[in-house]
Amino acid sequence: MQDEEYMRQLTLGIDTAFDTLVFRYHKPLFGYVYRLLNDEKLAEDIVQETFLKIYQQGLKGFIPDQFKPWMYKIATNTCKDYWRKPLARLEYVTGQDIEEKVHIHHIIDHQLERQWMVESLNQLSLDYRTVLYLRFYQDLKYSEIALVLDISINTVKTRIARGLKQLENIIVEDERKGAGAHE
Repeated sequence: MQDEEYMRQLTLGIDTAFDTLVFRYHKPLFGYVYRLLNDEKLAEDIVQETFLKIYQQGLKGFIPDQFKPWMYKIATNTCKDYWRKPLARLEYVTGQDIEEKVHIHHIIDHQLERQWMVESLNQLSLDYRTVLYLRFYQDLKYSEIALVLDISINTVKTRIARGLKQLENIIVEDERKGAGAHE
């Protein structure tokens, strides 16, 4: 069954349809948000808030034309809202657990991907990082990314091309530094 059909069922009050959507998309959505924020607890909060918004929209009778891009758009905007709230950010970056969080993130990054790639991606601007994560980690099409971010397909293509070029430059520079350190 298509995701949009599950949303139709949700508008009729069939909560099991929502459970199916959560089961289907929790892991990929969490991966996307975690890569944007680099904070496991915060990513989980954002994912929960995203699903809550989806649920509320379903109860109001809203059915998106394309569920997947709509869902990522909600998550992306929720992340942006978080970064606009300075007090909310302080809640997550103060306290003695900062060193523990950094250590945990390094362990997670080693398990999920090579650390240097994550660090390289994190050096990109949010605009470039977001399109690259959506394209290569969430496997969205250019048209879906355009819907998620409210930008044109040409802008998506440009950001992906420029982001990949910047990523290549970062990796080449890091390799150069690494080779110099071993000589």
